[in-house]
Amino acid sequence: MPELLPVPAVKGGAVEHWVEEAIHRLDHKKYEITVFSRPSGLESVNANIRFQGIPWTVMESLFLKWKNGMSWKNPLRYLAKFQNVLSYGNRVAASIKNFDIVYVHNEPNLFLLMQKKAGQYFVLHMHNDHLSSRLFRPFYRKMLAKVDEVICVSEYIKRRAILAFPEFKHKFSVILNATDPEFFQPAAQLEVNAQPMPYIKPGAKHILYVGRLTEVKGVEVLIKAFGHLYKQDPSLQLIIAGTSFFADAEKTPYVQHLADLAAPYKDGIQFTGFLPHDQLKYLYAATDVLAFPSIWNEPFGLVILESMAAGTCVVASDVGAVAEIIKHQENGLLVEVNNHIALANAIQEVLGNTEKREAMNKRAREIVLEKFNWGRLIAELDMILGKAA
Repeated sequence: MPELLPVPAVKGGAVEHWVEEAIHRLDHKKYEITVFSRPSGLESVNANIRFQGIPWTVMESLFLKWKNGMSWKNPLRYLAKFQNVLSYGNRVAASIKNFDIVYVHNEPNLFLLMQKKAGQYFVLHMHNDHLSSRLFRPFYRKMLAKVDEVICVSEYIKRRAILAFPEFKHKFSVILNATDPEFFQPAAQLEVNAQPMPYIKPGAKHILYVGRLTEVKGVEVLIKAFGHLYKQDPSLQLIIAGTSFFADAEKTPYVQHLADLAAPYKDGIQFTGFLPHDQLKYLYAATDVLAFPSIWNEPFGLVILESMAAGTCVVASDVGAVAEIIKHQENGLLVEVNNHIALANAIQEVLGNTEKREAMNKRAREIVLEKFNWGRLIAELDMILGKAA
């Protein structure tokens, strides 16, 4: 039950895509599933999955717009977040009384609004490092006393949570994220050359960024790195796919700042806006390297997996859980955070050595097939949900 974007994930969102992928892979003979989220326009009922839309109120929409216009460092964002969670959560809480398992993604405070019925099993799945926040720690402690299991998407998130709440160590587990290597495939399998590719220029080398256009994602660092490379090779192309917050996002002052920063390289930088997965998969496969320049401690990094599945290696900041996915010089390169020269040099190392790049591309996809597949994830999830029986 995410609280900002809809499931099915028609407007994007890493958590929402995770939920959509997982619920269709769970054993429908064992589980009858109801998903609460914002309306997707695709709400329907089938034998095992029901989508229940929680509409936006006028006040929620106003607070969200206010929040999205602020810098991520502005503490007033918490006020807008609190209003949204409280309003949304109260409506969800009134509807969960008859469910055996209540499974919340990424918003711990929703559990504070819920009365736990005898026999119910509460699962919290943390895709971000919210639990380490000192501001909300008293609330999270009450929540953790009520929750039966806390799933973390990385060892990094688990370590941070246990440092904050050592008394609840026994409740924390890790299920690493996954992607679909049958959907994200290398160029040859996807027949990329047979597809219309508006962002790909024949004969040029292409760097791809996929993600939100916010300060913490380090896009400004990437543009500076690209400027350094562009002076050496004006045929180089940087494709920036994303918006400030997935589909329908407003153009924020930071997005305009990025456009201004990219203006001197207008022949080399393309902003695509939001792209759905069925378009992104071709870009992953057609580009030469994915850049992941985050300047915050990433809790995981799903776009890294998607690029790896497509057989495209990654140059990424060595932050948070990224090193749990990328093995330096094996399936990609790790660089010092917020250092555009280091990022530029690593990208050049990949682009300038075809043999090395192809070896890392091959290994990247192999690692997804070996470790980051949905079969493994669903088996681990089923073991945890089985505790509710």
